[in-house]
Amino acid sequence: MSTKRGNKLAAQETTAGRGVTPQRHAPARHGDNSMRVYDVLRQRIATRQYAPGDRLTEAEIAQEFEVSRTPVRQALHRLAVEGLVEVKNGVGIRVTKVDDAELQDIYELRMALATLIGRLSPRPLSKADLAELNAVKQRLTEVLASKTDPEIGEYADLCDRFFARLNNVIGNSFLRQFQDQLYTQTDRYWYGWLAKADVRQEIQYFYYEVEESMRALAVNDFDALGMIRRNHISMMLARAEGYRKPR
Repeated sequence: MSTKRGNKLAAQETTAGRGVTPQRHAPARHGDNSMRVYDVLRQRIATRQYAPGDRLTEAEIAQEFEVSRTPVRQALHRLAVEGLVEVKNGVGIRVTKVDDAELQDIYELRMALATLIGRLSPRPLSKADLAELNAVKQRLTEVLASKTDPEIGEYADLCDRFFARLNNVIGNSFLRQFQDQLYTQTDRYWYGWLAKADVRQEIQYFYYEVEESMRALAVNDFDALGMIRRNHISMMLARAEGYRKPR
């Protein structure tokens, strides 16, 4: 679809058709620079508000954010470097697609990189980081204890909050950057699989990972922390096998 309205409708159809509550686009604010545009577009791609194959236009993005096309081009260039969009002359800008074989390769690379967390300049987390991890754990406890159905949007937000802080353990800036990039690449497909899964059970699995990670952090066992991350990615991938490939 070639318009912003079309993108929004496509995202709603993509999510609503699988039982996911559609999310509204993050609001634009006057004076947003290229980083703000980048952050919002990246989040929309990660949560499938912009689904793979959707077309974006510089003019519409610039109008929404009330900025010139220069910061929009800068944001799109960064997204292109990260493999989230492709920009082709005469074709335009589209959100990239990843086939199943490529996705498998990305996940295998994520698992391999996770084992390096404890080897490449790891560092203890700050008190603020640990406090945020505890807050996520507490909220997960409340969600699991509640009789109401958990919301996919909140679950995804808790995941983002947890891993954003957990990754502060990584002292190697290149490893950290690559981890973040691959996380976003796979996040949009994970979001699609989740709509077919038992969300409460997935949250329970995530709670186990949080608990195990925090036990490792309590003694600064960064090698164990990396293996915990690697193993949970592997188990998640195994659970998602039935959702990834058509039967």
